[in-house]
Amino acid sequence: MSEYIIKNGRVFDPVQGIKGDKKDIFVRDDKIVDSVGSGAKIIDARDKTVMAGAIEVHAHVAGPKVNAGRWYRPEDKHFDSHKTAGITRIEGGKSIPTVFKTGYEYARMGFTFAMEAAMPPLYARHVHEEIHDTPIIDEAALPVFGNNWFILEYLKNQEIENTAAYIAWILNQTKGYGVKVVNPGGTEAWAWGLNCLSIHDPVPYFDITPAEIITGLMAANEYLGLPHSMHLHQNNLGNPGNYTTTLESLKLAEGVKAKNNFGREQVLHSTHLQFHSYKGTNWGDFESGAKEVMDYVNRQKNLTIDTGNVTLDETTTMTADGPFEHHLHGLNHLKWFNVDVELETAAGVVPFIYDPNNAVFASQWAVGLEIALYANDPMRCFITTDHPNAGPFTRYPRVYSWLMSKKVRDERLNTFKKADKVISATTLANSTARSRSMSWQP
Repeated sequence: MSEYIIKNGRVFDPVQGIKGDKKDIFVRDDKIVDSVGSGAKIIDARDKTVMAGAIEVHAHVAGPKVNAGRWYRPEDKHFDSHKTAGITRIEGGKSIPTVFKTGYEYARMGFTFAMEAAMPPLYARHVHEEIHDTPIIDEAALPVFGNNWFILEYLKNQEIENTAAYIAWILNQTKGYGVKVVNPGGTEAWAWGLNCLSIHDPVPYFDITPAEIITGLMAANEYLGLPHSMHLHQNNLGNPGNYTTTLESLKLAEGVKAKNNFGREQVLHSTHLQFHSYKGTNWGDFESGAKEVMDYVNRQKNLTIDTGNVTLDETTTMTADGPFEHHLHGLNHLKWFNVDVELETAAGVVPFIYDPNNAVFASQWAVGLEIALYANDPMRCFITTDHPNAGPFTRYPRVYSWLMSKKVRDERLNTFKKADKVISATTLANSTARSRSMSWQP
């Protein structure tokens, strides 16, 4: 039996309403208890914060595309490689850190868990090898289903039970945690040189639409009564005007009822919502659609979201949305990597620089903050950078500071060379965003 006392720390627990009270925490066999024996080991937490470990709900931290990004971008290792003698193994990489640095950096920020957001079932062993080698934190992985040939065939024939059975088999074989859907139908269309930019575009050969894929997989998820709702990376990511596609996708959840034994009300989780909340017809008239999207999310208790905050860094984009990565390569003309996983998915990798002096990138920064500040229920809104797509996860502290302080936000906003365009394209600087922001914002 192991017993500890964490003494003199400032404790935060929003569920119990504890807001920085000076308390002692008693731990026995890794569980918090009311008291421990006189021989308990004491950890002095004076001048430190004591709170539950943070949870990363969506990041790309393990598996073949992450590893491909590491060897494909050796220059990324030049940013920060070091070793703390006698404490850590060598750490390398910035936007795509090694597995050792991944665990260390999350732990340094108080995280205890990270979810790998897109695991190709055929490469599950690779994913778990990297999870096994990541120190300190726990990890899990979401297998991708939205472009799987077996899934498409079952859903085309409206065979929900067979869809559910196949999902259960994949989860068991890959030791996956839940159902992930990336650009449903669009990545399969990419094999034909096409894409599905709306939820009504037909998938070549299978004669099924993204709307049918999303609805069918939500139904199968609830048929199985899984502990977590389906994660959806919507179609038409990153394009002006895509907020309408996002709203159409989210509305598909209205007819699905949660069926589980875990008290979960939600049936759909919308990932990196910043990239899906754009208005306009092109990059010239691009503007934020965050208010329209979040007005809907706030009304629907069956939805959760994560933000996908742009951190204005050099980074490496990587996603199972293969056609989007090719599109991104066409925009910035930097090197491009693509891989197809037979019958299951396809991924791309492209380096990217979010230049704060570019009005579009600065506006994307603002949209990500608006997503969180418009959220009426912080318990259904999770802060992410879609690591490494909108920026490295190590930038979370700066994201938190932007969210917690209007002064800090405005200071950053006023450094942009095209701040006037950002202000006119978004609502971040006006009273609407402030008045509807989270209750903890000063």
